[in-house]
Amino acid sequence: MSNARPAHAKKNEIVKEISDRIQNCKGMVIAEYKNLTVAQMTDLRNKAREKGIFIKVYKDSLVRRATEELKIKGLDAYLVQQNIYIFSDEEALFPSKLVSEFAKVNPDLVLKAGIYEGNVMDTAAINEIASLPSKEELYSMFASSLIYPLRQFMLTVKEIAKTKSQ
Repeated sequence: MSNARPAHAKKNEIVKEISDRIQNCKGMVIAEYKNLTVAQMTDLRNKAREKGIFIKVYKDSLVRRATEELKIKGLDAYLVQQNIYIFSDEEALFPSKLVSEFAKVNPDLVLKAGIYEGNVMDTAAINEIASLPSKEELYSMFASSLIYPLRQFMLTVKEIAKTKSQ
């Protein structure tokens, strides 16, 4: 009976860790990794590390306890099977993009749900989010849209100068 106390304390520490991760992350997804090999999981972890993404396997019951403490509703239905939890503190889109890209090559990784801007989202919503451009891509698109009219104006001026010189 006295051995149960340390186990409870350890579980409480893990629940606190999960709660902190969920509260402090910008984006989180849950994916089922049931049939992935060790090599595939290592590849996924390496790709995640490159983007500053944290990946961890937690017991679903501990995640359930953490979400209950945080009063997050709607996630319990996805907390079954063998899940991997993917968190990003930098960009909310990174976890969903990582899983989406990795699942194209490794279909055994199945995106289930996630938390984006504090809201629980199902697979369809997370896939839609994964298709959105990142901040860097948006900045690039914006800069390109600013430069295009200037480039067109410069070409017009160049053609006018060419016709006047003839």
